[in-house]
Amino acid sequence: MATAEAVLLARARRAYEAGRALKGLRLAAVVVVPMAALSVVACGRPEATAIAAGALATLVAGSEWRGLGSGRGARVGVLAGLPPLLLPPLFAVTVRVCDPTLCMSGSFRASQTVLCLACGIVSGIVVGGWVARRDIGAAGLTAAVLAAGLAGSLGCLAAGFGGVVGLAAGLGLGATPLIVFRRA
Repeated sequence: MATAEAVLLARARRAYEAGRALKGLRLAAVVVVPMAALSVVACGRPEATAIAAGALATLVAGSEWRGLGSGRGARVGVLAGLPPLLLPPLFAVTVRVCDPTLCMSGSFRASQTVLCLACGIVSGIVVGGWVARRDIGAAGLTAAVLAAGLAGSLGCLAAGFGGVVGLAAGLGLGATPLIVFRRA
């Protein structure tokens, strides 16, 4: 009798874990595929997009499978990564329509990098404010920051390496004061 119960319990546990993993894979597909498509179209860097999107999909799926704070953190991070995902490509398209010769200038890249920095600060404030209001632990904080950075980097690829560095600096500048203030 005890053996049958143990087998049933093991099957139930496997089904539960498989369901959580499937939920994470579905969410990753629904969220990351459109983001990656936008990045490829707007930024024209398919290799870098594939790497960032693959890392983001892995993070989202793994965090959802893990659950608790890390699952919530990844979802908030993806939402916080929307401004740097959308604004730099929108800026690039707007400038191309207004003045196509400006796209090749150094000032255009610099202004995109500054835009990525500003969007990173906004994303950092969103993540930091969310973390400061909840006790999610280190796993949730890590998932939120990584998801925001990876989602935002898909848009900041339009500015090149400087845009991604600007995004990372902005995330740190926006999130750190709120997190430190919360912990103090």
